[in-house]
Amino acid sequence: MAARFLTKQQMIAKLKDLSNSGWIKSLRPLNSGGIGNTIDSLLGLSENNLPIADTAQWELKTHRIASSSLITLFHMEPEPRNEKVVINIFLPKYGWPDQIRLNELSFRQTIQATHPSDRGFGIKTDRINERVTVYFDHTLVDTRHAAWLDTVRTRIGLGPLQPQPYWHFRDLFLKASTKLLNAFYVEADAKRSEDGEYFKLVKVHILQGFDLDHFIDAVENGAVLVDFDARTHHNHGTKFRLRQDTIPGLYRYVDTVSLT
Repeated sequence: MAARFLTKQQMIAKLKDLSNSGWIKSLRPLNSGGIGNTIDSLLGLSENNLPIADTAQWELKTHRIASSSLITLFHMEPEPRNEKVVINIFLPKYGWPDQIRLNELSFRQTIQATHPSDRGFGIKTDRINERVTVYFDHTLVDTRHAAWLDTVRTRIGLGPLQPQPYWHFRDLFLKASTKLLNAFYVEADAKRSEDGEYFKLVKVHILQGFDLDHFIDAVENGAVLVDFDARTHHNHGTKFRLRQDTIPGLYRYVDTVSLT
């Protein structure tokens, strides 16, 4: 049966009750989403669909306080879409031998704005044209990849990317805000024992008004990263990922409540 609609204060009270119950065993001890799934189950909520009495939709997000793992915000392939940049340019022109599959190339790396990857790729923001762009600079490639760089020189040359892949600010905001417009962001301590993982709720941030400027700031300071995951014959999709503890910084309004 679907849960009745709650006020935000009622939701906070329920989270406090869970916190007061002490250490809770995760229903998915080996799953990074185990805390959120367990809270959903204990409160009788539909996953990622909080029944808050508000006109806007809410999501439940959770974070293990000691964890530095990334969360996936959304998938979005770069423009120009008709070029199919990952499949037609990155893989055949800049790819390297896949470690598992013979005779296949791989283009798998996570890049960010604060510094380039060891293969010379990174992202930059272009505030004039309102784009996040991908760049390649051969002078920034680590010497460990000298042999690979020689193959790039042969395949396409060592100049800038042509065409330069990008995402428009507007498209990124529309994609992200549909998933993260408003959220209850619960932080929890976690510990492991022989029979699984346990967690204790510590505090909740009530986040409202996902903000484009804050998102672009997060791209520039390295909190938002882009993850390419492609190999010959299969592109797993290009992901925008986020350092978990930076989620509150994406919102205009943040109200933090202690649960202990």
